[in-house]
Amino acid sequence: MIRNPKARRFLAAARGKTIAVMGGSFNPAHKGHLDVALYALRKLRADEVWWMVSPQNPLKSPDEMAPFAERKASAEKLARYHSRIRVTDIEVLLGTHFTADTLCALVDNARDTRFIWVMGADNLIGFHRWAEWQQIFNRVVIAVFDRPSYSLRALSGPAARRFARMRTRERSGSLLRNRRAPAWVFFHTPLNPLSATRIRYGAGQ
Repeated sequence: MIRNPKARRFLAAARGKTIAVMGGSFNPAHKGHLDVALYALRKLRADEVWWMVSPQNPLKSPDEMAPFAERKASAEKLARYHSRIRVTDIEVLLGTHFTADTLCALVDNARDTRFIWVMGADNLIGFHRWAEWQQIFNRVVIAVFDRPSYSLRALSGPAARRFARMRTRERSGSLLRNRRAPAWVFFHTPLNPLSATRIRYGAGQ
């Protein structure tokens, strides 16, 4: 049971919708994030995309991270002209630290909402290092979007191999929202090659 009233209101507004959830540090948010969100809205026929700004990525050093408020503000600025992209601090409201726990809370407390976890191919490569990563596959359907130079490594990695039989065809990706987990799709859509790391060190715009 979610106790935080703001979190309850946020989930109540999602009733009956298909929500594509994109977690990340957004350190800072950049056009690559926006490209994925817009593709997700179209390819998955999602009603909204939630940018779930992480208070602290467990796999990254706090020294690498800008303050949470600054990262959230960068996401809000980038999404300001897109009403179907919602920037959220839901993990702060829920008090969760791992994606598996956050998704579990969302699914358990919004049973009439269809959630799709969205991530880039770069994250799929190391997905087996995430806490309770198999639980995530078994809890929600997943959409993976290609990023330049990552597809081969992503599709041959431990997570992709473990759930290879549950992979859905790309041309059926719009039906993913009606599937039961575990089910996932890999979109070979060309995307912006920018990364937050490159932007922080002045290598991208």
